[in-house]
Amino acid sequence: MPELNVALIGCGAVGGVHLQCWKNLSGVRIAAVCDSNASAAAHAAAQYPGAAAFQDLKPLLKSQTFDIVDVCTSAAAQFEVVRAALNSGSNVLCETPFTLNGDSADKLLRLAEGRERLLAPNFCHRFHPPVLFAKDLIDNDELGKPTMFRCRFSGFWDDASSDRSVSGVGALRSTAVHAIDLFRYLCGDVRDIVGRLNTANVDLDVEDTVALLLTAKSGAIGVVETCWSSPGGRNVLEVYGTAGSCVIDYDAGTLRYLTADQPVWRNRDEGGPNRFERAIANFADAVRGLQPAIATAADGATAAALCDRVYEQFAAR
Repeated sequence: MPELNVALIGCGAVGGVHLQCWKNLSGVRIAAVCDSNASAAAHAAAQYPGAAAFQDLKPLLKSQTFDIVDVCTSAAAQFEVVRAALNSGSNVLCETPFTLNGDSADKLLRLAEGRERLLAPNFCHRFHPPVLFAKDLIDNDELGKPTMFRCRFSGFWDDASSDRSVSGVGALRSTAVHAIDLFRYLCGDVRDIVGRLNTANVDLDVEDTVALLLTAKSGAIGVVETCWSSPGGRNVLEVYGTAGSCVIDYDAGTLRYLTADQPVWRNRDEGGPNRFERAIANFADAVRGLQPAIATAADGATAAALCDRVYEQFAAR
C-alpha cells in the first residue's frame, strides 16, 4: 500500500486533534504543516519527524505533491485554502462548516469534480460509534420508518469567538450544522427547514442560540437545538421510528435502544476508535479507493445551503 503524503493547514486545537489521528494511521506520512502563526507551525512540525513547517500556503503547495491536504483553518479562510489545494492536485478534507455559504461550497464541489479530486467535509458525528449503530438499526429496518429526530448540542463555551471577522460563523454553521447533517444521514433529504436565532451572550458578535425544525422528504420531523451559553446544557441525539427508538447521550457516553423484536430498553457499549479517527481513516481509505467516502462534498454543500435558508429567514424578519 503506497504511503500517503499529508499536509495540514491550521495548527490550532482542531488541527492538533487531526494531526494525532493522522499519526495513528498506518501508511501515512505527515509531510508538512502550515499556520499563519510561525511558532505554532514550528511547534506542530517538531512533533512529527520529517514534517516541514510553513507560514504561507503557496510555498507549501509548491514544495511537493501531497496526496491529501487537511484544512483546519477558520471558516472564513476555508474557501481560498481548499480551492488552492484542489488546484494543486491534492485531495482535500475540510473541517466544518465547509466554507461560509452554500454558493462557495458548491463552487468547491464543482472544482473537485472538474479536477477529479476527492473533497469531503469532516462531518465527524457520522462516525461517532453510537451513531453508526443507530444508522445500522435504521438501514436494517429495526426501528421501522423514522418519524421523529431530536438533537441538542449545548453547554457553556467561553472560547466561542466574539469577532465574526475572525470566526466567520456563529452557532448555526459551527455547531448546528452537525445536527442538520445527522438528520439527513439518519432520516433522509430535507424538504423544509425553519429556524430561529438569538444571541444570548451580548459579548458575542454571532448567534449563540439556534432552534430548527426540519422535515424530511420521507415525512420525518426533526428538532435541532444548539446553544453556546447554557451552563449545564446537554448533548443528546434521539431517533424514533414506527418500530423502535434509539437514544444517544454524548455526555454520559450511553446508548439505549429498543426494537419491535425486543420492545424493552437495552443498553449498548460502542467502543473502538473515536469519531475523529474513524472520519480521517475513512477519508484515507476513500483516497486509496478502498471504500467510498461516508461524508461527501455534496453533503457539505447541502448542509451549507440549508444554513443559508435559515439565515435568509432570520434576515427577512
